[in-house]
Amino acid sequence: MKKVEFKSKGYELISSVAKAMGNPHRLELLELLANGPKNVEELRREARMTLTNTSNHLQILKQLKLVKARRQFTSIYYRLADETIISLLKALHITAFRQLVELKHTIGQFRQQYGTDRAVIAELPATDYILLDVRPAVEYRHGHHRGAINIPHNQLGKSMVQLDKGKLIVAYCRGELCTLADEVVQQLNAAGFRAVRLAEVVMMKSA
Repeated sequence: MKKVEFKSKGYELISSVAKAMGNPHRLELLELLANGPKNVEELRREARMTLTNTSNHLQILKQLKLVKARRQFTSIYYRLADETIISLLKALHITAFRQLVELKHTIGQFRQQYGTDRAVIAELPATDYILLDVRPAVEYRHGHHRGAINIPHNQLGKSMVQLDKGKLIVAYCRGELCTLADEVVQQLNAAGFRAVRLAEVVMMKSA
């Protein structure tokens, strides 16, 4: 193989990964899978897509070896093929936020609408806050931020009694574009708590 052919083929293959992630639906599916394995129906529901579109996007990701599939009874479960994909997703978010003014504006406008303030926990005394993971319990068990407790967003109403009103509640979910934490922060503040959203980009380690 000549040098020119070698470089051309190499860049073509690497760019195929970027091309796969360049679709917004496939990008969201990858981020959902960063929180643990899910079946097609769960992914379809979370990503608000048809079953056919979800399956088609997953097949593309599988062909490019970004996801793996396994059958469990009558369901097919998907997971990320490699932990480095999580690092890639996180780097993509950070770079886009730093470089795209429109993205900053979009996120800022949404958070302002919800009245969601943000906090960097490294700047807070550990005894002054409660780190709250509001994702489903199965995602929390798959991997979570050290020290976090789990109250799924749809169970908040009956579980508020577990929280100390004397402490700041710092909520997080699946990443910067996940809105579950915003909804929880809004509910907690309305109930008399002091609640904010975790500022860091959260991408969980895949099993």
